[in-house]
Parts: sequence; C-alpha cells; structure tokens
Amino acid sequence: GYRGAMLDVARHFFGPDVVKRYIDEIALYKVNYLHLHLADDQGWRIMIDSWPKLATYGGSTQVGGGAGGYYTKAQYSDIVAYAAARNITIIPEIDMPGHTNAALASYAELNCNGKAPALYTGTDVGFSSLCVSKAVTYTFLDDVIRELAAITPGPYIHIGGDEASSTSAADYKTFMTKVFPIVTKYGKQAIGWHDVAKATPPTSVVPQYWGTTTSDSSVSAAAARGNKVLQSPAKKAYLDMKYNSSTPIGQDWAAKIEVRTGYDWNPGTYLSGVGETSVTGVEGPLWTETIRTQKDIEYMAFPRLPGLAELGWSPWSKHDWNAYKNRLASQGPRWQVMGVNFYKSTQVSWP
Repeated sequence: GYRGAMLDVARHFFGPDVVKRYIDEIALYKVNYLHLHLADDQGWRIMIDSWPKLATYGGSTQVGGGAGGYYTKAQYSDIVAYAAARNITIIPEIDMPGHTNAALASYAELNCNGKAPALYTGTDVGFSSLCVSKAVTYTFLDDVIRELAAITPGPYIHIGGDEASSTSAADYKTFMTKVFPIVTKYGKQAIGWHDVAKATPPTSVVPQYWGTTTSDSSVSAAAARGNKVLQSPAKKAYLDMKYNSSTPIGQDWAAKIEVRTGYDWNPGTYLSGVGETSVTGVEGPLWTETIRTQKDIEYMAFPRLPGLAELGWSPWSKHDWNAYKNRLASQGPRWQVMGVNFYKSTQVSWP
C-alpha cells in the first residue's frame, strides 16, 4: 500500500519547481507517497508562523554554504495539491531530537544552556539535540506539529528520531513518549526512523527501517506487538548510495547499489522477525549531502526507483531480474525524450 520516495530538501534546498518535476517523474511508476525531509542540522525548510526564525534564519544556508531557502505555507500547500492531483500524498518530516542544529541556532531557548550555536554547513551527524528537560521544547514541538498538520491533509507526520547520539537513551525514551501523543492530538499518525522502536511506541507508530543489518531486535519486537514497518534498508533502498566506485556523486557508507542490487531483495523477508504482514511498504530515501541539482536527483533516482516501486507493487514470486531488466531498458527512450538525466547502467541493455 505504501510505495514511497523521500527527498532531503534540508541538506541542499530544492525549490517548488524541482520538487514538482520529481513528483511528475515518480508518478509515472505509481509511487504514492513523497516524504519531504524538511529540517536538519543544515537547514529548516518550512515556515512556522509561531516560530518564524526557524525558516528565515534556520533556513538561510545549506551544506557547503549558499543561500539555502524555505517554503512558504502557500508554496507547501501548492506542492501538496500538485502531488495529490497525481495520486501522491506528501509526508512532512521534522527530525528530532537530533538533527536539529538549524532550530537550535534559530532559538537560544531550545538549548539546555540557553545559548544558540552557529548555523552549520558541514555533513557530520549526531552532535545536536533538543533539550529534553525543558518545557519550552514541547511547546515548540506542539506548535510545529499543529501548524504542519493543518496544511498536511495526508495521514502521516514523520518525526525523525535517527542518530540522536547526543541524547541519552533515557532522555530519548522520555522525549519520544511526549512527542507521540502530540502527533495523535493533531489527528495524524507518526512515522519515525526505526530508532523510535527503542522507545516502545504505540502500535499506531510506523518505524521506518534504514539500518545496514538484516536483524534489529527493537524493530522485530515492535512488529510482534503490532507496529507496521516501512522498509528502507540503506544497503538496498538508499538512492543516495553510489552505483559503483566511479559514480561522481553520492555516498557509499552503507553500500554501493547497482540497479540489480536495488531490485533483488524481498521487503517481506529482509528483516528477521518482520514478516510480510508486518510490512506496510517500501521507500527510497534520497539524502542530498552531495546532491545539488535536479539533474543530480534524477541521476541517483533513475533507474533505481522504478525497481523499488515494483517491489512494492508485485508479489515476490513474480520478480525476475532478467525479465525486469528488459522492461526497464524500454524506459530509457522515454527518459531521453523527457530529458531525465538517468544513469545508463551496464547491467541493462539500453536501446
């Protein structure tokens, strides 16, 4: 039911026209969710009226420097409507309690020491954290989630939760226990990176698995309790991973993912203890530390994203690489006509 793509607009900002172009491209493969990673250490990309400096100051830069940017509420609503017209539901993500330097830089009171750090344009992770013990933290999050929920007709709000290395395990659990009910209060269902499973979330919460192993005791325990799991394993589904050692952009900390590697895995059996009935779907995240342009987005997503969409659509028994690679090859001429900057993998005999 869930066949998703994620675009990180926080590390590098992409304007509404680029997002709409991506929506048009993924709609061709019946992708039905677009998850927008709207806030991270390097930038905050959505206007929140009650905390305006998040966007105007926290959104004023990006990885490597540069102007950054943010969406007004009108622009965001326009993207939501544009996607809906193509049968795609937008899911906004505000990462928390880590990946929050842009917010911490914008409002000093969100820091435990009351001092705002500098804006950040690097690519390190795990150094930032909202102040779990301060009441203002939850006032802030209530405001952000309330305003986002009001302009997001879809069922989900993504609360991040990954790589919170600067938050103790006890504080992390305390934090999430307070955040889950805020999402529910505004009529939405929470998705979080699979790290949230450590906080024993309500069964309505969807852990999104991004790990590099094929077992995770917290996630399998959540599945056993009744939580649905969204599959985005970094070694298979991460669209920012290089295809091979000569790929000019992207990363390889998880794996190098050629087209066949991205197609040849079963979301219903990939993670031990998480069977097919526990998997709500698949999503291809595209993180943008090294991605700067529309052409970069296209190069990393195509031709891998259509394979991920097919994993969502088709029963595993129907999957056959040799048949698939021929069907994929026939997409090449369409992409050329459309001007899509796709990677011409040597694993596929493009016409």
